[in-house]
Parts: sequence; structure tokens; C-alpha cells
Amino acid sequence: MNIPSLADIFTWLIGIPVEYTTLIFFLTGSILLLAHDWRVSVLALVGQYLTMGAALVYLVKPEIAAAKVLVGLFIGLMLYLSARQAGWRQKLARSAHPLRALMGTSGGAAFPPGRVFRLVVTLLLMVTAISLGQSYPIGDLPNATGIAVYWLALVGLTLLILSENPLKVGQGLLTAITGFELWYTTLEGSLLVVGLWGVVNLLLALAVGYLAIIRGGELEEDF
Repeated sequence: MNIPSLADIFTWLIGIPVEYTTLIFFLTGSILLLAHDWRVSVLALVGQYLTMGAALVYLVKPEIAAAKVLVGLFIGLMLYLSARQAGWRQKLARSAHPLRALMGTSGGAAFPPGRVFRLVVTLLLMVTAISLGQSYPIGDLPNATGIAVYWLALVGLTLLILSENPLKVGQGLLTAITGFELWYTTLEGSLLVVGLWGVVNLLLALAVGYLAIIRGGELEEDF
């Protein structure tokens, strides 16, 4: 199986209609809110950056959209490697304290009450984003893209409020910034500004990865 190149990915992104990108944003944001497995949430975050690139193709220069996609892929790789290392540290800690690890595990329901609460919050956020997008359009953005901006901002803020895990908090902050970038890039689309935003995102992902590794040794953290 051949691994697709960046050019192949970008060619595929160009073919996605702008209305569909909003639906994909809804999907990736919902996964970030509901996913329990860090692998799934990191994959959803990468999909979110790819979708932003697909949306920006219709709004700004293709080079800028490609730069956003490239930054998103690097961020996904950084968070994946950090979470893997954090998971290894957690396994070592549990093997060193088997009794404490056993007490920390619970049979639990397949769909715990906390997950039900997050599902309700996700549905409310969807309704709120659609209402805000229709009632308060954002500049010259297409209506579907304006809804996506509101959705990403709401998802990011919600993750910041509900999560204690550094990886989830970082994903929430990156998601909120993605929503802001989706709007701001249409106002200031110079490559210099795009590069500066890329550096900010990469530094933020590096900090999140470091915190995830540090907290990964604690038994109560679930990666």
C-alpha cells in the first residue's frame, strides 16, 4: 500500500465542496468531544486541519491552504509521539504499582454518564453554532464556513472547560485557534502571517506534548 504524498492529499482536498467541509468539521469536533481513545482524538485533530485546508482553497491562495495542511500534519505527528511516550510511562507506573492500578480500574458501563453528558453538550453546540451562523454572519465568509468558525470556537472552549487531561486541553485550544484562523486568514492572507501562525501552533503543540508526557506518569491520567 503506497502512502499518499502531500500533493495527493492536497489534490483530494481541492475536490471537497465547501459545504461538505462544514459537515466534516462537525464530525471531527464531535469526535474530539466524545472520543475516549487518544489515538482517535489525535486523528480527528489531523482531519480537522486537513478540512481547514480544503475550506481555505475556496477562500485564499492554494499555497496558504497547503501550508495550513502541512502544519496540521506536523502537529498531529508531534501529539501522537508525545501521547505514545506518555502511555508507555503510564504502563510502567501501573506495572510498578499493580494493586493501585487494579483499584483505579472499574468495570463501568460501555456508555458512562459522563459520555452521555458530553453527547448532549455536543448536540447543543451544533444547534448553537448553526443559530449563530445564520443570525450573525461573519464578514464575507460563506454561510457554511461561518457556521464552521462558530462550531470550532465553541468546541475548543468546551474542551478547555470540561477537560483536565493536557492532551485534551491542548486539542481544545488548537481547535479554537483553528476556528479563528479560518476567519482571520481570509482577512490577512500574507504568507508571513500564515508562517507566524504556523510557528505559534507548532510551539503550542510542543508545549502540549511536553505536558502530556509529564502527566502521563500519573495513574489517574487515561491515555
